[in-house]
Amino acid sequence: MVSSRMIITITKRRGGLAAVLAGLALAPAARADLQFTPKVDVRETWTDNVLLSNDAQARSQLVSEVIPGFDVNEHNSHLQLQGSYQLHAYHYASADLNGVDSVNHELALNGKARLIGEELFLDFRAGVSQQPVSAFGPVSPDAGYVATNRNEVRSYTFSPYLVQKLGSLAVGQLRYTHDLVSSDNAGFGNSNSDALLLTLSNGPMLRAWGWDVTLNHQTLNDHVAPTSNTDAANLAAHYALTNTFSLLENVGYDKFDYETGPGQPTGGKSWSTGFKWQPSARTSLEATVGRRYYGPSYDLVAQQRTRHTVWNLSYHDDVTTSRAQFLLPSALDTANLLDSMLLSQIPDPVQRAAAVAAYIRANGLPSSLPDSINYFSNRYILQKQALASVALTGARTTGLLSLYRTRRQALSSVQEDSQLLGSGISTDLNDNTNQSGVSAILSATLNPRTSMSLSASYSKTESLTLTKDTQINHALRWMVTHQFLSRLSGVLELRQSRNRSTLASGAGTSGTYTEHAVAASLSMKF
Repeated sequence: MVSSRMIITITKRRGGLAAVLAGLALAPAARADLQFTPKVDVRETWTDNVLLSNDAQARSQLVSEVIPGFDVNEHNSHLQLQGSYQLHAYHYASADLNGVDSVNHELALNGKARLIGEELFLDFRAGVSQQPVSAFGPVSPDAGYVATNRNEVRSYTFSPYLVQKLGSLAVGQLRYTHDLVSSDNAGFGNSNSDALLLTLSNGPMLRAWGWDVTLNHQTLNDHVAPTSNTDAANLAAHYALTNTFSLLENVGYDKFDYETGPGQPTGGKSWSTGFKWQPSARTSLEATVGRRYYGPSYDLVAQQRTRHTVWNLSYHDDVTTSRAQFLLPSALDTANLLDSMLLSQIPDPVQRAAAVAAYIRANGLPSSLPDSINYFSNRYILQKQALASVALTGARTTGLLSLYRTRRQALSSVQEDSQLLGSGISTDLNDNTNQSGVSAILSATLNPRTSMSLSASYSKTESLTLTKDTQINHALRWMVTHQFLSRLSGVLELRQSRNRSTLASGAGTSGTYTEHAVAASLSMKF
């Protein structure tokens, strides 16, 4: 069980997390009926390549792991809170290992508090996770003990906002957001930002057409890169031709002040036009085409739900940063897929969330599906990302399939990343990259206490520089989950991962490697 001293120590280390939680004291029912569930896992893993080294240097190892943690949940009229924490403590059969961790942390906390009636609210998020530094180094979410190409990232977001109705004519919202992203990687640096967002939208008086005005300003303070400001203004309008089909129009202006090469724009006018089609609550399609200062811009969001399937398709391009992506939830979230599927069967959101969480645990499903790697960078980047996913459920089986393709192009000065990758990797390796991948999971319930799952994934990362460096990853996993008691479960897992890279083994890379592993674990909730 995690002690109160341990929790206090972690909170102090995370600095901003304390500030986020302090805001909860303003919510009248913040401490009522809080569900706090301690838990502990123990795991034994044998691997034939503990460091994910190139095949010639592979070394087998027995890894023992103890994982104390807790889940916290609260859902009432004043507070919605969901979070989990785990501490991973590792012990190795060999005492002379370098390049592995002894302890690391995982934290995911999300919440929303109603502070004053229907007017003042607070959104908050905090996280601690282990993230890959480069898209071209060893990457294995199953081998959390590997320290190569991995650093801890800590983040929090604190966002109070005020909602004001102007009769039936309009609704206004004023939001302030403070966030922080930090890491123990000196080349990535710590950063914080302050943003002010003002939105004004039409009220219920207007039915066939509507409008939205958005003004946004953000100041980003970075310990590595220069302080930068972002300003954006947008006017959006929509007109309903029918009950199910609407036209969409947007005009705006973006302005960034990041450092870049001569003659390269950092802001300009924007526009887009498109439509939204929603023939039923189960089917929706929204698409726009336009132009921003960096060139053509497109946006697509489509969803189709049936009783046993959920289909999602999306495309989006935008100027962003690695730190901004660390602040966002997973783009391919297993819980969201299953939540959409159960929407008509379990209308109550609290009951539905509990059912989804229980289903994921019972079937050994991952919390998120494989996605592109948000590698470390201090630069502004143009990101173009396409995602597709489908979830299918039967009487005793569940299938999840996802595909992604992400193109990243660095926009700001390369000097900001000069200390990030080290001397063993070219500084332009991450300038322009393509990442693509596919993953599939099939889970089957064998009996009321036992389930089995098989997953496979393939990913390819390309550096679009003169070197044309490429890395390909394959992963295969077979897992059996058994519920011994209501609060005690066990997992047996076999896995194989393969990495094929054109990069030579060096700082942050392992060249070509293969790993086979078997793991057994017990999980207890109190």
